[in-house]
Amino acid sequence: DAADLIGADLPTNDGFAWADGPLLRAVRAGSWILLDELNLAPQPVLEGLNAVLDHRAALFVPQLGESVKCAPGFRLFATQNPTGGVAGRRALPRSFADRFGR
Repeated sequence: DAADLIGADLPTNDGFAWADGPLLRAVRAGSWILLDELNLAPQPVLEGLNAVLDHRAALFVPQLGESVKCAPGFRLFATQNPTGGVAGRRALPRSFADRFGR
C-alpha cells in the first residue's frame, strides 16, 4: 500500500498526527532506500514512484497536498524475485523497469 511507504495519519494522545513513511523520509533527507520485492507492489504504488524516478524527481503526497522534491543524495534501490511459480509475482512494466540500471 502506498501509505506504508509515504506515510499516514497515526493515532496520538491528542487525536491523530501525520507521520512520514520510510520513502518520504528518504526523499526529504536525501537518504538511500531499498524497496524489496517491488514486483509484488500494487500498480498504484508503481505509479506513485514514477515521478520520483523520472525528470521530476519528486514525490506527490496527496494527503498533504504537496509535491516533495528529492533531496540531493536520494537513491532508490529495488529488488525483485523471478516471475512465475509464485502467485502475485509479475514482471514490472518495461517502461517502469527501464528507470533502473541493469
